Amino acid sequence: MRIPSFEFRSLRSIQYAACEKVPQLMIIAGPNGTGKTTLLEALRWRDENGNVIHIGPHRAMRRQNVQQRQLLGEAISYRSIVMSGGAPSIEGIQILGGSEDHPNYLKHALCQIEMDRQQAITQRYDRDGEIAVGSLPDPWKPLRELTQNLLPHLRFAKIDASNRTNVQCLWQVQNSSTLVDLNDLSSGEKSIVLMFYPLIERQTRSILAGVEDSQATPMPAIAVLIDEPELHLHPNLQLKVLDYLRVLSSEEGMQVIVATHSPTIVEQASFEELFLLRPVELVEPEANQLVPVATDEEKLRLLREVFGNTSNITAMQPILVVEGTADAQSGKVVPDWKLYRAMHPGFFALTLLAGGGKGECKALVRSLNEFLPQLSNKLKAFALLDRDVEEASGNDSLKLLPVSMIENLLLDPDSIWEAIQSVAERTDLRSVTDVGAKLDAILDALEDTEVERRAIASLGIVHFRPKKPLDVIPEQASRFNTEVRERFGVEAVEKAKAEAKARVAALKQERRRREDFHGKTVLGEFFKNHLHSTPLSKLVFTYEAARYAGRRQSVATFFDELFKQISQT
Repeated sequence: MRIPSFEFRSLRSIQYAACEKVPQLMIIAGPNGTGKTTLLEALRWRDENGNVIHIGPHRAMRRQNVQQRQLLGEAISYRSIVMSGGAPSIEGIQILGGSEDHPNYLKHALCQIEMDRQQAITQRYDRDGEIAVGSLPDPWKPLRELTQNLLPHLRFAKIDASNRTNVQCLWQVQNSSTLVDLNDLSSGEKSIVLMFYPLIERQTRSILAGVEDSQATPMPAIAVLIDEPELHLHPNLQLKVLDYLRVLSSEEGMQVIVATHSPTIVEQASFEELFLLRPVELVEPEANQLVPVATDEEKLRLLREVFGNTSNITAMQPILVVEGTADAQSGKVVPDWKLYRAMHPGFFALTLLAGGGKGECKALVRSLNEFLPQLSNKLKAFALLDRDVEEASGNDSLKLLPVSMIENLLLDPDSIWEAIQSVAERTDLRSVTDVGAKLDAILDALEDTEVERRAIASLGIVHFRPKKPLDVIPEQASRFNTEVRERFGVEAVEKAKAEAKARVAALKQERRRREDFHGKTVLGEFFKNHLHSTPLSKLVFTYEAARYAGRRQSVATFFDELFKQISQT
């Protein structure tokens, strides 16, 4: 039974969720607590004909020992057990009760298929007196194909009942003679079999009918609801699962609806497949919480470019853009966004994006705030930027650090001393006072460098862009050259240098060099001079210094106020 449309109101965290045209493959994403599982369960219990299969997120099974005599009683149908939501008492199956026990029926259900296959062969032979070679269909074909598609390193071998007190479901490891029982497969391998077996069993039962009377039973149309298909699976295997779901949903009479947190699955979903279930607190009263992320593939591509990836969209959190790149210098330094999270737990409630340089961050925030109202009028993007030599802009979306850059917050003797305790005895540092003295020495040595940095920053950057008409471009270039010579001439440079030198001297007098010098350089020099020869890596040192710096009252107060401003905007 295909689900053409649905509408639900007042279901736990769902105020209103509806879809007028449900696609053959529907992928529902969204943050925790929005009601994705609730929505799937509502769709499950709305079905009255037994043609909706719900596959829950609990796919961990205990080891099961199957004895042949246990299969002679009531027939076991794994699909029926999953669809019923109960946990029937069957000899030999260890259960606690409830839907979480469904996986523990799997091995018995597989063995039941083999017993039914043998019985069907016997009945056919008794009826016809013979079985022509090649006339028997293989009920295990669907399981073999599933294994080939998603677990190509394995091949389903057989159900081995040679030991009647320990019937085994065996897979062969490809390119070897090794046989592995279901109990001994990895959690990811078992998760694949558990997830898709209700569908496999449906196909297998149809084929079994053909073993007995040479004519397979037609299968009714069904809808399959899968909660968190990514559990226990490597990202590459998650991609294979997504492709397999597309194959299933392309078949006539099969529809698949998935709820997921997987960045891999969400990132590869098409615009037709991907839907966002928004938290009730982020939508207007009576607004539909379930919306398509994009209306066409081009818009989805653009959203992914702006947000960095689709998971940043579906997280439905305020977005904070910080300077730097996601993988700063190929892992040679700790990216700023990791330092922020080390310093304050409030950053975990935000989606942090590494936006590149200051200008790029500002442009990104503008673009994000153009898109976010499409998802929620209550979401906004902000940028937290290095102050460097820049003053506050008056833009509520742009926040400046109270120091030159994030590393300046780490230039605290107490924080550094705590961070190096594991290797302190291997350094020339014996106390917090020593750390402070070494920092001051580095600051003294970097004064000329700081003057140069500030002077160059004050001179700024100029660009030349030719304009129509073409004939006057040489004249434009001439005027530009004159402006450049004036702006960067000897007199202008000397003036900038004198002002920068005066400011650096003032910073020393005001005891603000740790706050306003180039913090990244100072921290790097400290590590090179005093920690380079120790087992402590620069990455670990930086991260630990950030963690201890976050305990400073001034740092905690600044970030507390920042989060307060963001929540009120």
